[in-house]
Amino acid sequence: MNELVGAWPWFVAMGVLILLSAFFSGSEAALFSLSTRSRRQLARSGAGGRLAHGLLRDPEQLLSAILFWNLLINMTYFAIATIVGSRLESDASGGNSAAWIFTVVTLLTIIFFSEMLPKSVAVLMPVRFSILVGPPLLLAVRLVGPFLPLVNATNQLAKRLIWPTFEPESDIELRDIARAIDLGTDDAELQQRDRIVFHGLVEMAEMRVSEIMRPRSTLQFTTLPVDRGVFSESTTPGGYLMVTDDDQKTITATIGMRLLRPSQVDHLGDAIEEVIYTPWSAPVSQVWHRLDQEDLSIAVVVNEFGEVVGAVSVDDILRRVLAPRRNRDDEDVQAMTIQPLGVDHYRVMGSAALRELAKRLAIDLPDETIATVAGFIQRQTERFPRLGDTATLDRFTLTVVQQDDDVTWIEVTSSDESQSDSQQETST
Repeated sequence: MNELVGAWPWFVAMGVLILLSAFFSGSEAALFSLSTRSRRQLARSGAGGRLAHGLLRDPEQLLSAILFWNLLINMTYFAIATIVGSRLESDASGGNSAAWIFTVVTLLTIIFFSEMLPKSVAVLMPVRFSILVGPPLLLAVRLVGPFLPLVNATNQLAKRLIWPTFEPESDIELRDIARAIDLGTDDAELQQRDRIVFHGLVEMAEMRVSEIMRPRSTLQFTTLPVDRGVFSESTTPGGYLMVTDDDQKTITATIGMRLLRPSQVDHLGDAIEEVIYTPWSAPVSQVWHRLDQEDLSIAVVVNEFGEVVGAVSVDDILRRVLAPRRNRDDEDVQAMTIQPLGVDHYRVMGSAALRELAKRLAIDLPDETIATVAGFIQRQTERFPRLGDTATLDRFTLTVVQQDDDVTWIEVTSSDESQSDSQQETST
């Protein structure tokens, strides 16, 4: 085995190549497994984190550079392994058996130490790993930067030559999904549940966020620093506590109280989550896409004047789509915003969804662009609703009967009923 002893410089080179390959494999796994929330945390984690976050702005270039370096390193590694293996094969004391054993050992070594192990570690702690690899990875990307356009052009040319007629598949039709549900199982109960979910998903494209939002008056607010007294509350509406600025008008963040662990009570900074803002007229499907894309839980709903009128959470959206019946919490919210007083007679909160009221009254809306009942009165009076203002909605009359600091109450009566009451007063 003199060849093994004399080949120690090659073994050192192979060890260095394994470390470099592990570096690039782990970097790929860590950076491309980061969620949106982890990326925001990475951007706030010092110089290394900012460098890694900057590399992710062009993921195609980053991935091309990593694959280029990995390919170059692995080819060099196996070239050295071939040289050492051929020497072992020509050695009288080694022969073919020693060469085969060496080849298998080198293959298993690079698979485990440069692929499996670094990627497993990187996925377990992607943020920390990304911070460490940020500076050297930036240098590696810049070194191969001049060659990447050529690599990308070659890749595109290969695609056009191999798949010249490659076209994306057409979108699946709704009737195909419905048929798949019917053919998917013989269980009638399971089919019914699938149909409910299917119809809920279809409704998401047509439903506006104002229809399922929680009105502002039903939300619970706090300011920073958070008062420990809020944790003594038995329940929080919707499971989320809204964090506002000092004037308590703008919602800046949220805390998921239902997910809060006892250990996080003293460290609320880790539990505070950003929010997104959305207009009341946005489709629920669009809001869901934004929340999912940015890995957030709350969307704050604003009206056409930029005023906060409510909020919707991912829980509210999923409950509306998946639940076969409305959740009791949703029923409580609806009962609070639209209160029946008699036949065709309701007491309605100004922030209630106009479409929800129209469904209760079994009428068509004359203007689909108006979100709230108060907004409908404002459109007709051309001013902010005041006590005593009235508006006509189909055969119903809307009258502002009470105004508090945050809530406007509107009474909805049938025009026929109002005329009969006025006739009785006249005859009397």
